[in-house]
Amino acid sequence: MADMQTLFRAVDELSPEERQQLKEYIEQREKTTWWIVPPENLAEIREIMRPVHEDAAKMTEEEINAVIDEALAEVRREEKQRQGRH
Repeated sequence: MADMQTLFRAVDELSPEERQQLKEYIEQREKTTWWIVPPENLAEIREIMRPVHEDAAKMTEEEINAVIDEALAEVRREEKQRQGRH
């Protein structure tokens, strides 16, 4: 961990432009979100998804593509509706 007093002194020596760059960097870092799934939950997700995988294994490629196309169309409809409300 950095010595905070040293860090504060370094920040105090920055130009206004450099401070703005630092501010933007910190804001961007705070927006970064990592979603980490604990290993014990991976087995649960796998079990929940098992019926879907079994059903998909019985489908032809054309059937799978049709389901994907349908899902994409639904997402696009929802997005259009959402944009229409603004």
